[in-house]
Parts: sequence; C-alpha cells; structure tokens
Amino acid sequence: MPGFRIETVTHDWPRFAEVLGLYFDVLYGPFGVERDFEWYHPAHGSRFAIALGPAGELLGSARLLPEAGEEVRQVRQVVVAPAAQRLGVGRELMIALERIAAEEGASELWLNARHTAFGFYEALGWEFSSEPFISELTGIPHREMRKRLG
Repeated sequence: MPGFRIETVTHDWPRFAEVLGLYFDVLYGPFGVERDFEWYHPAHGSRFAIALGPAGELLGSARLLPEAGEEVRQVRQVVVAPAAQRLGVGRELMIALERIAAEEGASELWLNARHTAFGFYEALGWEFSSEPFISELTGIPHREMRKRLG
C-alpha cells in the first residue's frame, strides 16, 4: 500500500462512524464484546489522529482524551486496519498525538497497552508504569505505559 496521510479530526468528522467501526472490528469484536455493549465512551472534545490511504480509505486512528491544558493526558484506542499494519501507520498516529498533546500543554502521556503492543510502544519510547492486569472488557492482558514529552 503506497503512501498514507495523517489528519486530525474530532467527533464531528463526517466519516466518524468509520472510526467507530474500525475500533469495534479490530479492538473489541474479536474478543467477544457485543456491538451494542457500551465499549465506547464519547468524551466529547477528544482529538483523533487518523490515517487515510491514497484513495481516502481509513487505515487507522488514535485518540487523545480532551483534557487540554493538563500536564498528563491519556491516549486511547490506537488501531490500525489489519491490511495496513507494519507500514508505519501506528507510529505516525502516535507522533501526531504526541505533537498535539505537547502543543496543548501536556508534558506526559499515558495509555493502557495490550500485551501484543508492548514492543510497539517500547520502540517509541514508552515505559511500563504498572504491573500486568486483565481488561474487564476484553479479558486480555494490559499494562499501563507512560511517555514524557519534550
């Protein structure tokens, strides 16, 4: 897949339903979460870095929760479509969120990483800040990770 671009959007992006669909299809559905279960909490004011392919197709998304001005911000729901994985999409999504957070006054980010993504985040400079725990929603192991900005 040649090339992609990163954009920043909010909940009012006209194609936001596609973001929710990608989240569910990759992050929740495969682990037995029902589509009508409350797996997504809007937190209006969130910023999203999205990756779009050459034809405008959604390749990935990552969410920065809305506490603008806070020194520590949370990243949630980092996802890349299976066909676009290992192409640098996730890395560019994270770089975009780090830039946004820093511009909004954050000095540190945190997230709950799935065990399958530990290496991805470590390669980007994130460090473990908790012992492993099991997600009540998906039943899979996670660990909190943090990254200082700047």
